[in-house]
Amino acid sequence: MQTTTFAQVRAATRRQLEVRESSLCLYVAIARLPERQMDVIIFRFVLGYDLDEVAEMMGVSNGTVRSHTHAARRQLAKDLGIRGNSLEEEEIV
Repeated sequence: MQTTTFAQVRAATRRQLEVRESSLCLYVAIARLPERQMDVIIFRFVLGYDLDEVAEMMGVSNGTVRSHTHAARRQLAKDLGIRGNSLEEEEIV
């Protein structure tokens, strides 16, 4: 018979593994993006640069960064099996 403590530890460990697996899948999906899309996702959402900074670093317009962001998010949603508008919503700058 399992003790309550054991069951709680097992459940918490399972949740931690699910989160790690989910994160790993996201990073693998990001790595599979075309180079420019991957750059935009890494700069904007992993490293936290704003739209203007990314555009300047990449030597492109803000519109190009937005376009790469939109395409990358759509591809990530497709690769990760995510449906809905949560990834479709783009910040308005």
